[in-house]
Amino acid sequence: MVRYSEEILDEIRNRLDIIALISEYVTLKKSGKGYKGLCPFHQEKTPSFMVDGQRQIFHCFGCGEGGNIFTFVMKIEKLTFPETVKLLANKAGVQLPVYEKQNNKSIQDKELIFRLNRIATEYYHKNLFLPQGEKALNYLVKRNFNEEIIKRFQLGYAFPGFEHLVHFLLSKKAALEDIFKAGLGFKSTTTGKPIDYFRDRIIFPIINLQGKIIAFGGRVLDDKLPKYINSPETLVYNKAKNLYGLFQAKQSIRQKNQIIIMEGYTDVLIAHQFGFENAVAPLGTALTTQQIGLLKRFADEVLIAFDSDTAGKNATLRSLGIVKKAGLTVRVVHLPPDSDPADILLQKGKIFFNNLIENALPLVDYKLKVLKQQYNPASSEGKINIIKELFPDLNDISSDIELRSEVKKIAERLGLTEESILLDLNQYKKGNKKLSNILTHFPVESTHINAEKILIGTMLQKRDAIERIVSDLRVEDFTVPEHREIFSIIMNLFNSGEKVSLQKVMDKVEQPSITNLIPQIMLRDVISLDSVTIERSIKAIKVYRLQLELEKTKKAINEEEKRKKNVNAELLQKYQDILYRIKTMV
Repeated sequence: MVRYSEEILDEIRNRLDIIALISEYVTLKKSGKGYKGLCPFHQEKTPSFMVDGQRQIFHCFGCGEGGNIFTFVMKIEKLTFPETVKLLANKAGVQLPVYEKQNNKSIQDKELIFRLNRIATEYYHKNLFLPQGEKALNYLVKRNFNEEIIKRFQLGYAFPGFEHLVHFLLSKKAALEDIFKAGLGFKSTTTGKPIDYFRDRIIFPIINLQGKIIAFGGRVLDDKLPKYINSPETLVYNKAKNLYGLFQAKQSIRQKNQIIIMEGYTDVLIAHQFGFENAVAPLGTALTTQQIGLLKRFADEVLIAFDSDTAGKNATLRSLGIVKKAGLTVRVVHLPPDSDPADILLQKGKIFFNNLIENALPLVDYKLKVLKQQYNPASSEGKINIIKELFPDLNDISSDIELRSEVKKIAERLGLTEESILLDLNQYKKGNKKLSNILTHFPVESTHINAEKILIGTMLQKRDAIERIVSDLRVEDFTVPEHREIFSIIMNLFNSGEKVSLQKVMDKVEQPSITNLIPQIMLRDVISLDSVTIERSIKAIKVYRLQLELEKTKKAINEEEKRKKNVNAELLQKYQDILYRIKTMV
């Protein structure tokens, strides 16, 4: 480990003013001999964070954090001590000693790449505003990027052709070998001539936590493939260890203690433009453990907002486990079908997207939602497949209270017993992957659920029965979400005067789980053309709804009894009325 002498540390301290440094992060106001502000390390409304410029120290009387310029930067930037010294030395203009020739050569090579990348960034950015770059600038404007975001993220344009950047860098006295090492050019295999790595592409500079440009992403202006390419890996760039937008997002991430991970450059840029400045993106790869380790230094909660297409859902499912294992809270922003964050923000606006964030689903809830679309939750086989996919996540839950809460939720939504899930989970932890308890503890299908299936099957078979059923039941009377959707389609077709047929209903279904469920209902011999069975099924559904309402009213009465001696008379009358209606129907 590198150790720095006291002389070096003192020189850095003497060249930097702690008031000016901390003012980059905190709004300070003069207070007596020192300065006061809101603490950046905890939430507070009354300033208790004090900075003493004379003694070059800080202290928060609220949370107890304190120290000097080095400890402040370490805490606020989540850096190691050597990283902090390098950052502050660079800021102070202090040359740090190099103790090994090998290290010296490596540092020099890295600094050279940083310098070439900086020159390339300035070159690409200026290209946007030249006549030859007009089509690229128009493209960005058409994609709704504003001038502030283009400048803040230093977007640029690589001209068509083969040697524009290479020639420009050579004119700046760069060596061809160094241009290749930086990933900015390469030797053509056909002509042997040096050519630019990026050609006729929008350029997205990739910046590390210290604000240095380490690589670039490039996007075509049309539909040519590949749509996106990134710089090759170099001495300063490893795509698995970096994230796009993190440098620009880190301050917002610290303030919100939350990170939004999106799929691509455009999503991040539009998100920042709309004020969601805690958004970042992986660099063309699946989310890695190194990237999550990096994010863990800044926040406790991760929101995943990948595209809602199949690829996006698969990427989300892969990422959830990695984030959870790192000890971070993870939720999923559930986007409308076939959309991405940029689309939603541009079409629906900031308030709509913020509502999606506030209603983001926890890990198990999201996986359960996706798996219920993938497998048929009404079938035994579907339930088994869903449970098998959820067991690795349940196995990672260390809190017994949290585990029981998740198991209860799964049991309710799949119609299983909590006991059977917990028994098989214990077997799973011991290496036994067979779900013997769940297989033997499937509860008998409830009367009201069976009644719902009978009525759906009957309506798809007998048009005369539809009017009778539709006139007596509402969509919300059906308890199974899939049954509700089917009934709603049938009712809408019937009310609009269209012919109701099995195929027409299936054509209007969007969820695969429902498409699988309809044939199952039709082939189970639950269809009845008997009016007595139809009446009995309608009654079963109504009685169940009344039982739910009775239970809710009873709970309200119990709560009132706890709060006060006298229970509201209207509440008691309501309970009696519901009880009477159930008895007369039964």
